[in-house]
Amino acid sequence: MQVGDLVTYAFQVGRDVAMDVGLIVETGKWTGNADVKVLWMGPGRASPDPITQKSDHLRLIDKSLTT
Repeated sequence: MQVGDLVTYAFQVGRDVAMDVGLIVETGKWTGNADVKVLWMGPGRASPDPITQKSDHLRLIDKSLTT
């Protein structure tokens, strides 16, 4: 995964309901084996802040997930 990629949580792939969408804003190493910072957008997020995440728990969003 690279900066600028759109991602969602792996467990949400294949659901018929709305998915959370995030933008990778930084890569690196953080505590808890996190290796990316994601800017999440969604309901209730008035001012999104980057959250460290483990990329193994995320999936890239591509055309197959949006059509």
